[in-house]
Amino acid sequence: MENKMKRFLMGLFVFYVAGFLNDVSAQKIKAHPFTPGDAISISTFPDTSSFLNGVFPIDQDGMVEFPIAGKVKISTMTIDGLKRYLQTEFKDYLKYPNLYIKPLVRISLLGGFQRPGLYYIDIKNSLWQAVHTAGGTLLEDGIYDMHWERDGDEQSNHIVAFFERGISLERMGFHSGDQIWTPSPDRRTIWDTIRDVMPILTFTTSIWLMYNTYQRDLILLNR
Repeated sequence: MENKMKRFLMGLFVFYVAGFLNDVSAQKIKAHPFTPGDAISISTFPDTSSFLNGVFPIDQDGMVEFPIAGKVKISTMTIDGLKRYLQTEFKDYLKYPNLYIKPLVRISLLGGFQRPGLYYIDIKNSLWQAVHTAGGTLLEDGIYDMHWERDGDEQSNHIVAFFERGISLERMGFHSGDQIWTPSPDRRTIWDTIRDVMPILTFTTSIWLMYNTYQRDLILLNR
């Protein structure tokens, strides 16, 4: 009985330690949301003409190249810290002190989308918003044929449910660099290949039958 109680208490301890470490990890990610290879979106509304208004890629060293200031390491900054830096560094160029900064992740929307390509997107956005960014699918049933892939492996068989329920990419477990793929109407299938080959097979068969008929007639005549 005593051993069972010890095992129970040890299991409970491990459970709480794991939960604590997960919370610490989540807080760290939240505190430093700028990841090398991703990007940030800066909005200077209502001054939409400002050179700070736009999307800035983060290089592999966690640095962003800003006009005038040059490269600045932001991967160790918080959102508020970056905002204060920009407001101080560019105080002579900002008509308004308002700055809205948003971390962006990379997503590949490939195949049968209206505008297939590589996009930076807010991970808080839903899969519906991501597909809308690419203009929707070319095929009417393209939504139901979508695949979510990472390093060549399919991540879920229920991607349509994520789309229909408007679940965010973050809640889906989406990672920066993942791909969403759907078939294109000009993508060749095995039936397309068969349709192309059939005329050749038909012609070849006709020639073969004609030759065999000719050979048979010659044999009959020789008899």
